[in-house]
Amino acid sequence: MKHRLWIVLLACVCVLGCACQNGKKKNTPEAVTEAFAKAFYTGDFTHMYQYSSKKSQVVVKTIQDGMKGQTERLDAMRDSKVEFESITVDDLTDSTATSTSNALIDGKPHTGKWNLVKENGQWKVTMVMP
Repeated sequence: MKHRLWIVLLACVCVLGCACQNGKKKNTPEAVTEAFAKAFYTGDFTHMYQYSSKKSQVVVKTIQDGMKGQTERLDAMRDSKVEFESITVDDLTDSTATSTSNALIDGKPHTGKWNLVKENGQWKVTMVMP
């Protein structure tokens, strides 16, 4: 009986350890860049908000408002197939990063440059209006 209890306890610890590691992998500049860029290219505003800094959410809102009258274009974006060839972090500090994504959007190459900041321990893409 004691052996079963130890086996169950050990299995729970392993599952919790794996779950914690998966969260760490999602909080890297590369992972956040990929998630945000995919949302950006496919018009997924929910995920754009999730992966953008608080200051950048005004920019996301502006983009979202600008797309309201363009349903055909937005539908085409949502149907886009996005495949990332590479994501590199070009400049990294404790609180900022710059990354470059190379993707194929519907088979056409596209390069994006993204700035990231750390907010409350989480990497977020930051955008400013020109």
